[in-house]
Amino acid sequence: MGIKRNKAAEPQWNFMDYAVTSKEHLFSDGRWGEKVNWDIILKQVEKTQQASQMIDINIYPSSLFFTAIDLLEANLLMVDDLFYYLTGIRMTETKIFFEEVRHRLGFWNMDSYKVLNQISEGLLQANVPLVRCLKQEPMWDISLKVIEKSPMSAAWIGSAPVRQDPFPGKSACEYACECYEAAEIDQEALATQIANIHELTRHYRFYLWSIYGKFTDFSRLLEQFCESHIAQTEYIEPWRHDFGGTRDSLIAKMEKDPRLGPWVNRYDHLPKVEDICNQLFFDDKDASSPANEEECYNTANWISILTVAAVLQEYDELHPTVNGEPYDEEVLLEKLSVFFTSDDHARRFLNAVKQMSDKEIVALVNKKYEDGVCTNKKKALWQVLFDAGLYTAKYGNWNKML
Repeated sequence: MGIKRNKAAEPQWNFMDYAVTSKEHLFSDGRWGEKVNWDIILKQVEKTQQASQMIDINIYPSSLFFTAIDLLEANLLMVDDLFYYLTGIRMTETKIFFEEVRHRLGFWNMDSYKVLNQISEGLLQANVPLVRCLKQEPMWDISLKVIEKSPMSAAWIGSAPVRQDPFPGKSACEYACECYEAAEIDQEALATQIANIHELTRHYRFYLWSIYGKFTDFSRLLEQFCESHIAQTEYIEPWRHDFGGTRDSLIAKMEKDPRLGPWVNRYDHLPKVEDICNQLFFDDKDASSPANEEECYNTANWISILTVAAVLQEYDELHPTVNGEPYDEEVLLEKLSVFFTSDDHARRFLNAVKQMSDKEIVALVNKKYEDGVCTNKKKALWQVLFDAGLYTAKYGNWNKML
């Protein structure tokens, strides 16, 4: 069963194709704002839906029925072929959590969440006629084999068959189907093919959701943003001449900016040790989807958030404080360097613990000690951190957690 597929040659992409540009830095000049032409995939899914309408229990088990199954499978595989040409990635050969997939498809394509939802819904609808057939008695033996090969299909098929509904013209349909009578039915092959169709549908839908619904770690996103030439020159640089004043005056000025204003206080008052995306856009009562999708899946909003984060981060590095009070970072680094194998390790440690809880600081100290980077984790180190206001609990707490 199945339409024969020939192995196609590799696409001849050029430097303007998304499959090529998506390999560049996320915020590079050539990639800034670039996204996939998802309408091409949407049109193919619409054709797949049309092809699926040929699947009807009333023509089972004729060769017409099996040809309709072949067409549905072929059209689904074509979705992956088109996806590969457009992105340089095959959905059937990669997992959504692969770093390459998240890097090449994430962020800029979140603006396309509506069409990606349309594609996902279209794939589900294309599967409906086949599932409707599998629910009925004539195909129940096949259905049981499908569930065995693809256990998750049980949620679609159900636990017991339903009787085939009588319909006008049934006798005429049976007569017409005799012209396409199948010599024999390979139930194993048919069940395998249908199970594959179900697996493709599920994989595609989850894959498409992950493009906009699975965010890259915010700290990594911010790091990439700060590495960008466009971000540095067009988004961060204009605020550097305000770094001579107080942090409050900088924030007050940023709040007057129409792009940054809505995000300054919202971002600045978040606990940075938790997931930024969830805190900004998700309701505590429902973590399954953002409270406002249009606000969340909007790259312009995220560029503003990243700008706020980058500007405040750079200001804070230039004006270090502990509990809101200025302190001499170099003096603190000199004290910390005694406990680390190099000044660089001490600096990295200090930068990390500034936003950490007491529990997280102890965990980091243990990790650095195990790695051989930290040479002494006892009371003297606690005293330095405690005096600086970075570790707030008493020594007994420190010693107990160590």
